[in-house]
Amino acid sequence: MNVSQQEKLKYLEEMIQSYKKGKQDHYFIEQYLRGAGNELASKFWELRSSSRMAYDLYSWMKSDKYPNIIDFQFEFLLPNLKSGGTGPNMDVFIETKHELIFIESKFTESANLHFTDNGYLKEAYYTDKPYGRNNMTLVDRFGGNPWAYKFSEFCTKWEEEMERKGWHKGKDWFEPKQETCHLSGILLYLFKEDNRKRIKNKEIRLYNIYWQLPEDSVSEMEKVFCARAQGLIDDILSENDPGVKDFKISAFSVQEMLKDNSLLSSSISFPSGYLELMTKRNEDILSKEGITHR
Repeated sequence: MNVSQQEKLKYLEEMIQSYKKGKQDHYFIEQYLRGAGNELASKFWELRSSSRMAYDLYSWMKSDKYPNIIDFQFEFLLPNLKSGGTGPNMDVFIETKHELIFIESKFTESANLHFTDNGYLKEAYYTDKPYGRNNMTLVDRFGGNPWAYKFSEFCTKWEEEMERKGWHKGKDWFEPKQETCHLSGILLYLFKEDNRKRIKNKEIRLYNIYWQLPEDSVSEMEKVFCARAQGLIDDILSENDPGVKDFKISAFSVQEMLKDNSLLSSSISFPSGYLELMTKRNEDILSKEGITHR
């Protein structure tokens, strides 16, 4: 089931309006059209769309009434490996005076829980053999960054853990392959020379923020992945300092975030009534779709 044509028109009318952040004019329509997921072709208009939920949840941040928010964008493109392909997109990107916040948004999706076992994660991220048409080395694929070996080891060990604990056969909203690509893209972003001024002394945050369904609970896989990824981040930054204050990864629900604004940022407060607004919005959708679990 999709939104009505009248609702679709309302969204599009909002998206074509410009807003100014970071002394630049932005357009939501442009951000969605450049995104690799081609969201506006169909996905955005589905009732259960996670990207439309993110739009409804965060689009107010474009307003100049909130000077703490220096930059705000949807479908933020991150750097890709040098061996080719399109870089990963973050559903939401927020910059404050002290932070760069990267958000992956989930609504009712069930994740693909394959990793390297069936080639879902490309070998470019972890093989130490020459790869691609140009037979690029692992370090060259990661833009000459020597921490590429640590990233490769992380991928290999995570696959071993998924196999050992049978997580490939489970069910979850959290997708390790997607999060690995996001982690790679953010690290490459931090070590890109052009970004040094922007990231200096900033707190970097990678958040997976999901709508908690009645039968949801935080899975062991999600908790273990975030712990392993945090270990990788800390290890890389301890030996290769790009100038950031710190870099943290975590996951929490929309409901938790709207009850405790500090989960997202101490610099951002959601407008009053947003928990009630989003609860009614999503419960109406879940009722129409007959959804009680993933």
